[in-house]
Amino acid sequence: MAKRDDCHARGMHPLFHVPSTEVTLDLVQDFINLKIREGLTVEYKRAGDKPIEAVAALANTYGGLLFVGVDEGDKGVPSEIRGVPLGEKEKLVNQMGTGFDPPWSPEVIEVPCNEQGDKVVLVVRIDRATVPRPIVLNGAIFVRLDARNEKANRQMMRMLLDDANSQPEPRPSSVTRGLNVHESPFRIDAADPHVVLRAASSIQLWEGHERTRFPSGLAATVIEALQDTRALPLLSELGLALMDGGQVTITPWRLVDATSRRLRLQMSTVGSDGSVPSRPGALMTCTVTLRGGDPASELEVLFDTAFWLPRGVPLGLDLFLRVFYDSVPITANRLLPHVADATVGLKAMPVPLTEIHVASGGEVDSYGDVTPVDLEDIVSLSSLGERVGGRSITQGGETVLRSLVNPPHWDDAVREALVTMAMDWGFPDPKYPGRLPAGPNGG
Repeated sequence: MAKRDDCHARGMHPLFHVPSTEVTLDLVQDFINLKIREGLTVEYKRAGDKPIEAVAALANTYGGLLFVGVDEGDKGVPSEIRGVPLGEKEKLVNQMGTGFDPPWSPEVIEVPCNEQGDKVVLVVRIDRATVPRPIVLNGAIFVRLDARNEKANRQMMRMLLDDANSQPEPRPSSVTRGLNVHESPFRIDAADPHVVLRAASSIQLWEGHERTRFPSGLAATVIEALQDTRALPLLSELGLALMDGGQVTITPWRLVDATSRRLRLQMSTVGSDGSVPSRPGALMTCTVTLRGGDPASELEVLFDTAFWLPRGVPLGLDLFLRVFYDSVPITANRLLPHVADATVGLKAMPVPLTEIHVASGGEVDSYGDVTPVDLEDIVSLSSLGERVGGRSITQGGETVLRSLVNPPHWDDAVREALVTMAMDWGFPDPKYPGRLPAGPNGG
């Protein structure tokens, strides 16, 4: 039960993503029982309070959940569902329709909460990615600061007006970080892996919540979060496939590099001679970084899966897909929420920016010169269909659509990004399967 509550408290409670028709009083009560304090992304309003300022503030900051008809106890902790009279939903929607500039309304779900049927609790779900920011309410711009709704100062207004996410999410034309450019896993030497697959996820920190360093003990928090994911069974499955059966030994997650603003952890297959990683084999690297100036204004998590392949045997498309289908939710739905909670106290995550990348290594000759290796030579891309054009493919990347990444749509989001990446490579109609069944050690 403790693990379930821990996951819920970090933004993965079903209330954040189930269809509105499945939002029940029991589900609302389950969230209230977690006793999550009001904060940057959660607010409770009693009957009689005016919730419209809270809607505007959450929309202009990180998004989140607003409950109307829930009493608070001490220090912003919810205490009891009392409900509000029928008709409050219509009143709130009308207020937003006339008071917001530009006109906009989030999802407002009406949940009956008494036997007589004359009281409801309103669950307002605010997806930051769909907000035409900034939302102006009666001439003022409200933002969320800790558990308060405040009018934005000039600097905050400038941030909102300059924010690339001020409009509903466009289709990204290019990725923001190339695997070979930012935190490259390649050292350009003979020990480099043949191919690396990356999931990257990040979140901007609002003014006043920037950090100069990570809290102490974060490495243990990240390791604990990693151990409760599919990373270990996935690496075991990759090892079995790469080593062609037999027993696979895996190292535990270990901290290999650490500063006050950056942590790097690794887990890998082990060769019979004790070599780490084994060749052939695989290595997973998790890098957690505070980025952007001093203090930092962005939290970033990178999750890399590197492969050393058997000679002449390409990486199968099934393994290629499985890494992305598993590593994206590990990064965006597990690791980043834990890091955000431990670093700035974000208990309910907004939708993060998430990207996928792939890049091949190079062949190093006796003079130390590196020749890039075509991905088609080391990954079974022919399974995607017939390719148009003869240009070399050495890397690719794509941004995952935020509108698809709320669970349980991770697979759809990843597949959409992979299809776009394949089209950029020259496959006009790529044949990607959906979620693949887990292997023998899939867990």
